[in-house]
Amino acid sequence: MIRIILLTGFLGSGKTTLLERLLRYFQDTPSGLIVNEFGEINVDARLLEKDGIATAELSNGSIFCACIKDNFIKALIEMSKRDIENLFIEASGLADPSNMDQILEAIQSETVNPCRYAGSVCVLDGEAFPEQSELLPAVQNQLIYAGAVIVNKEDLMDSAAKTRVKAAIHKINSAAPIYFTRYCDVDIGRLTAHLKPAEAPGKDTTNSPENRPQTYVLKLLPSLTLEALENFLNFIAPFTYRVKGFAKIGEAGYSVSCVRSHVMILPWNGAISASEIVLISAVGIGLTGAIADGLRLHAPDSIKL
Repeated sequence: MIRIILLTGFLGSGKTTLLERLLRYFQDTPSGLIVNEFGEINVDARLLEKDGIATAELSNGSIFCACIKDNFIKALIEMSKRDIENLFIEASGLADPSNMDQILEAIQSETVNPCRYAGSVCVLDGEAFPEQSELLPAVQNQLIYAGAVIVNKEDLMDSAAKTRVKAAIHKINSAAPIYFTRYCDVDIGRLTAHLKPAEAPGKDTTNSPENRPQTYVLKLLPSLTLEALENFLNFIAPFTYRVKGFAKIGEAGYSVSCVRSHVMILPWNGAISASEIVLISAVGIGLTGAIADGLRLHAPDSIKL
């Protein structure tokens, strides 16, 4: 029996950090992994590279959208052929899992080893959640279908903010247990032991080819300096939902991560196959013009779209 655990949460909330904790906790248990990204390049899969873990990467769309749902179904069926006990699925940040029941029903007759859906863990950015929940239907649906909720980045919240967020979550999903964390530092054993599927009935997802976010891949050239990269990221981050990738500057490697206006450039000791970053924006924000301005002002000859 393969236990399936789905991870949802908006871009930059901490899903990959939680997934790393899950993989460490279950390191002695055969596990599989499906990582989903909206962009063409699956940055999270690079961050999560582990020996001995069966991994499928699904990029350029949401696994719940018609654009790549068939590929998701194929990946689930292929994973059912593996000798694994856990299958962790990291959905993209704007994924709406309302049709997860439909997808699991569709694979029942084709799975080799039986699968049991344990439920979904929704990771929220505690600081940004109030704004995101009002603007994005997918964030609300991630909560509706959650079997457990992790409110991450609690160190950026005061007690009043925690109370407000907890009340807002309960209005959407009163059944799921809530864990407030920093860096998704949660008791994994307790989290997974008490996880169960949400009681909300399935429905059609809001993910569609028409409302998918804009994504851009920027190539970082050898002439790029750390200062130019920092200046460009500080300029462009407010126009994006998320920025992530890898940069090679001289002989040094860095991982790049931006959530709203928070910019992080951290040393990276692993191999960097391509020095590039992915920018993710909502439809209609006009990111193309902002990229052009940012390149012109801060990196005209060292970053290319």
